[in-house]
Amino acid sequence: MTVADLSPDALAKLEAKLVADLDMVRKVRALLEEHQATLGTLAAPLPPVEVPPAPVLPSVKATVSATPQRSYEDILMDCLIATAGQPFAPQDFKQAVYQVLRNYPNDSSVKTFFNQMIRKGKLVVHQFRKGRPGSLYRSLIPPPAAPENSPDLPEESPEVPETVSPLSAQP
Repeated sequence: MTVADLSPDALAKLEAKLVADLDMVRKVRALLEEHQATLGTLAAPLPPVEVPPAPVLPSVKATVSATPQRSYEDILMDCLIATAGQPFAPQDFKQAVYQVLRNYPNDSSVKTFFNQMIRKGKLVVHQFRKGRPGSLYRSLIPPPAAPENSPDLPEESPEVPETVSPLSAQP
């Protein structure tokens, strides 16, 4: 630093920089002490902090379910499998997700999911369309297998053979 750098403005900037640096050093030191305290390597133990117990609300206990929650990706995959190879618009997919979550997914998360499934070969663009509704997509994931006939279900009627129409019989 030269004598020319000792103007009042330059000194004020230098002081502000030093104060900011000192503040940063204090924050890092506090984080380091906190980290060491959690690891138990601090030389002088910190005094215990009194934390009042959180009140337990009865409504919270009633809403906790015994079954674990499915991940967001699993829910999206289930909705994709439910399309069963039929063409669908992104809005239809979002509606299916809404039926499960009771909350519409973000456009960006749906687009990201679609791009991942296209890369994995589980989804294709059925028809390119411009505008707000967007393109139509089609799932390449086979639909879930139908359950075998169980004794509880009524048997299906045998198929009736098609009749030949007079128009199709003519050469």
